[in-house]
Amino acid sequence: MKFKIFIILLLTTLSGYTQSLNELYKKSIEAYKSKDYKTFEKLNLEALKLHPSQPTILFNLAASYVLNRKNEKAFEVLSALQSWNAELKFEDEDFKHLLEEKKFINELQKKASFFSAQKESSSILFEISNKYHIEDVVVIEDIAYLTDIRNGVIITYNLKTKKSEELLSLAGAAFAIIKGVDKNFIWVSSSMFPNYSKYDKEQNNKAFVYKINIKNRNIVTKIEIPEEAVIGSMVLAKNNKIYATNSVSPKIFVIDANKGILENSFEIKDAFNLQGITLDTAQQNIFVADYIKGIMKLNITNFSDPIWYTSDAYLLKGIDGLTCINNKTLIAIQNNSNPKKVIKLTIDTNTVTKIEILDNALPSKGEPTNGKLYKEKKYLYISNSQWPFYDKKNAPLIDKWEPQKIRIFNTL
Repeated sequence: MKFKIFIILLLTTLSGYTQSLNELYKKSIEAYKSKDYKTFEKLNLEALKLHPSQPTILFNLAASYVLNRKNEKAFEVLSALQSWNAELKFEDEDFKHLLEEKKFINELQKKASFFSAQKESSSILFEISNKYHIEDVVVIEDIAYLTDIRNGVIITYNLKTKKSEELLSLAGAAFAIIKGVDKNFIWVSSSMFPNYSKYDKEQNNKAFVYKINIKNRNIVTKIEIPEEAVIGSMVLAKNNKIYATNSVSPKIFVIDANKGILENSFEIKDAFNLQGITLDTAQQNIFVADYIKGIMKLNITNFSDPIWYTSDAYLLKGIDGLTCINNKTLIAIQNNSNPKKVIKLTIDTNTVTKIEILDNALPSKGEPTNGKLYKEKKYLYISNSQWPFYDKKNAPLIDKWEPQKIRIFNTL
């Protein structure tokens, strides 16, 4: 029997957690090769308790269900996988008994068509020149401020005059950007990142957070992060604390915006690669997107007990930008899916109860990244960042760079 075994993602830092995950994976493959399909199923279920959204394990679980004549369960798992990868292939011999039932095949084909169909609920608000690699955006009054990865530039765009200019440059790739307590200030993160034009290998992932006066274009505060970091997302709370995610190691940094100091950092249990971060409306909890695993909620007074959100019908993986609209609604930018998309999630205490696709498979080849809630509950986001247009040595493929489109949802 030929079985398509996907290569499981190898993490650079093997904690006891990831070792256990890989051990379960290896044991499950041994059981499969021995044709002990009941054990194969059992071990995949155990592995999913550690990592509910791991696509390799989910795929293998679907195969184990078919091999154990549980086609209905296999169908449910494959449907969830299709939400993340609409081009999922499962035609090999292990799925023979499932493929013999037309009702399942027809439904899976319908779902593949649904998840791959182009959908455009937003419109283009404005464009920035293709000489930039835009990552994040914030709007203050009628000026948009944008960060640039390639040259570490902060760009302004006037929504009334339709003109853009460079505000200033930072020593590193510019990543996250947020409004300060006062509307005359912004906070921006930077990191010595390989895609930065003046990358210094000896300073790899050296990160800073800056407070910038947007009126006189001066850096007011420069906070050095005392470890390797790429801060891809930040949020400012009413307590004047900035909560920022580190994608190099699964940590959340807490910055005192009044004092301009790094107050603390917290490593998040069972997390892998932290990206988008957003506050609930009461500002008691933060929601965080883990690029590998999914979405979690943390109380801002206790970072040691994350609540991971579950969804039986949709794979919450590859989410970059994350924004809370209200206590029951999140907007997520899913750029590690096929195709890339923007989704609206309806949530309860620890479950995603409904998902609506807002934008899907747009004609751009760039990558959506981050967004912000704007006036009157409008949501705007970077729709085609230049991330796909670098070679293996992180040199830009300039001829492929696209004008950077910032899109907006006028209703949510």
